[in-house]
Amino acid sequence: MKEIQYKSFSLRAHKKNWQMNTANTCQFELTFGCGLHCRHCYTDCYNKPFYQGKELNTKYVKFILDKIHKAGIMWLCLTGGDPLTRIDFLDIYSYAKERGFITTVFTNGCSITSEIAVYLKKKPPFAIEITLNAVTEELFERVSRVKGSFKKTMKGIELILKEGLPLKIKTQITKDNLQEISHIKRFIETRGLKFQPSISLICRLNGDLAPSSLRIAPQDILRLTGKNGLSDNCLPEARSGLFRCNIGGGDGFYIGPDGNMFLCNLLREPHFNLLQVDIGYALKELLFSVRNEKFAADSKCNGCNLVKFCVNCPGMAYLEKGDKEAAVEYCCELAKQARGEDA
Repeated sequence: MKEIQYKSFSLRAHKKNWQMNTANTCQFELTFGCGLHCRHCYTDCYNKPFYQGKELNTKYVKFILDKIHKAGIMWLCLTGGDPLTRIDFLDIYSYAKERGFITTVFTNGCSITSEIAVYLKKKPPFAIEITLNAVTEELFERVSRVKGSFKKTMKGIELILKEGLPLKIKTQITKDNLQEISHIKRFIETRGLKFQPSISLICRLNGDLAPSSLRIAPQDILRLTGKNGLSDNCLPEARSGLFRCNIGGGDGFYIGPDGNMFLCNLLREPHFNLLQVDIGYALKELLFSVRNEKFAADSKCNGCNLVKFCVNCPGMAYLEKGDKEAAVEYCCELAKQARGEDA
């Protein structure tokens, strides 16, 4: 059998699905529950028992996993919240692995135990991704707002490394941790991992603007990421409608803890509940709505010459302004500075 590098295989699979208008990736939020309450988290507004009571039980999660498998999805991300907080996580994870998904797990690291790490070693995921926003206890717990979470997270990271599991550590850059970025970078790189900073801060799903107050100055973003780090998810050259992002390509979708399927984790309407409809039908209807949505003639963002540098999107605008076409001033300023640097 001829071997092929994963990168080539992945690119070939994605291109095929783009041409056929079918999906091959799914991000499945198993819960909004999380052991942390990070100051910048856009889903923490739903990190409450009331919403956890609306989550799918094990039977229905597996039912939807069967639908995902039947639809030909190859890449599956189990996320939350923190999916490891579910008592049935290992059961769900094992079921997903048995179905043959290329599985990634997003976790805060705080909930990793020896039992979980050893189990995952027997059935390794494609990757485990953790967000690490500080490497000193005082700052970590100021961000997480949970006493004792620093030691648990550090222990979780060491358990993952001890078992030789594939680990990625990401860092959300905010006003809280900007001065500690060099220390975080050193911590990550001394463990043989790549430092992966993110500058995207989104308001909470219920419209709470608190995370936006933690955004760092545009000049600091450009210093840390450069212009090339601004528009990784945007495809202005390929999309002419309101949505310039990858969701218009139909390559993947999201599923919420209640079984609702949608195309954008920030815009959860329209949606279809996968306990009631097939994925193919839902995807067709969702893609139709996205691809046919255009800018209003008087929209400030319509035809803006800063689009190449702009990180604004309909989801960010809706959560922050209540209007998918609205300009987010912070993004405008960042784009202006990026263009000035380019001149």
